[in-house]
Amino acid sequence: MKKLSIIICVIIVMSGLTHSNSAVDLQKPDLSAVSAIVIDADTGKVIFAKNEHEIRAMASLTKVMTTILTIEAGEPDKRFSVDNYAVHVEGTTMGLRENDIVTRLALCYGMMLPSGNDASNVAAVNVSGSIPEFVKLMNAKAMRIGMYNTHFANPHGLDSAKHYSTAHDMAILTAYAMKNPTFREICSLQTVRTEFGNPPYKRWLRNNNKMLLNYQGCIGVKTGFTDNARRCLITAAERDGVTLIAVTLNAPDDWNDHTKMLNYGFAIHNIQIHN
Repeated sequence: MKKLSIIICVIIVMSGLTHSNSAVDLQKPDLSAVSAIVIDADTGKVIFAKNEHEIRAMASLTKVMTTILTIEAGEPDKRFSVDNYAVHVEGTTMGLRENDIVTRLALCYGMMLPSGNDASNVAAVNVSGSIPEFVKLMNAKAMRIGMYNTHFANPHGLDSAKHYSTAHDMAILTAYAMKNPTFREICSLQTVRTEFGNPPYKRWLRNNNKMLLNYQGCIGVKTGFTDNARRCLITAAERDGVTLIAVTLNAPDDWNDHTKMLNYGFAIHNIQIHN
């Protein structure tokens, strides 16, 4: 009987060592990204991080903030004429022209799918009356939700010395935005048919986020690129009721980085459940 008790104790101890070591033995992802983070969207818990508090340019990831503020402003289907100055901006566009008639919802599609800088400017003017006033709104929201190492200088993300964030702060922003069902739906779309123009007519917009097609469980959110920021990416993915958010800044191989990061994050989560 005593011998049997000893054997049982040894088995229990060995079992505990196996489970505790499994988390340690799981290799952390080797990334191309300069800065990166994976968090649990519901709890905010950091699962993996690399230079997550390093201040960097974040390119069109900026549009997550612009879009959620536009959604929160309400009146998504009200039609209005674009500000003709606002549509003239360099970089990617949704195809707005002077005197076009558009809705706030169409602008949100234009920001999140083709990453339209024109849509960002027009939304900013319509929501706040001017781009500078909208930027104030962006920075006030950033402080309220805990983005303490972020400063916005524009609504679209084009390079500016006063426009910066961190991987950690962009994860906080995305977790906040993903709680909004309208934002969550928009950023998950591969294509959408919307209407704008003068007169308005139906047209298709396409999302340039390849993670929606290439990663099982991906539910959004945003790509970005400028000469200074380089490739930037936010991905949200869902498995078994768990939502993870991955962010990379300056990541030459961002698609693969995010696959590695999310796989690691879900593996860690499974280990924690079974422990």
